[in-house]
Amino acid sequence: MNKLYKEINIPSTINHLGKVENFVEEICDAYYITNSYFGNILLSVEEAAKNAIIHGNKQDKQKIVRISFQRILNGLSFTITDQGAGFNYWAVPNPIEQEADFRNTGTGIFLIRALADKVSYNLKGNQIEIVFYISSISQETTLNRISKMNQYFMKQKSMV
Repeated sequence: MNKLYKEINIPSTINHLGKVENFVEEICDAYYITNSYFGNILLSVEEAAKNAIIHGNKQDKQKIVRISFQRILNGLSFTITDQGAGFNYWAVPNPIEQEADFRNTGTGIFLIRALADKVSYNLKGNQIEIVFYISSISQETTLNRISKMNQYFMKQKSMV
């Protein structure tokens, strides 16, 4: 594997998410990333790919989702791009702060933001970059992420 850049394109169907998992596993194996940090990367990239398939490309099998990886200084960068019209990512509510039923609104974006070190979008809103600083993972960062996840799941339990 070229350790600096790798890319896959998948059709816009959910049953291709296994290819995303294999893609992330191969990269994490190459960088000796294990345990919870691997889980953070996998969940974030899979969630972004699923959003691209469902919301971006509307599950149109003729459209593709591109997932690219690039090694950056002190970290790993994953970019997920769909062929959809894009969306206003600033308008997506935080599900923890939302009073209404949030199960179908913004939970994927919340999870990505909670688990990654940096998240950014292109202006159109059809591309997300997710960055993980692998050299700086610390106990404080891990505990902060666990706290955010606990808040999310407590809110979700209260809605049931």
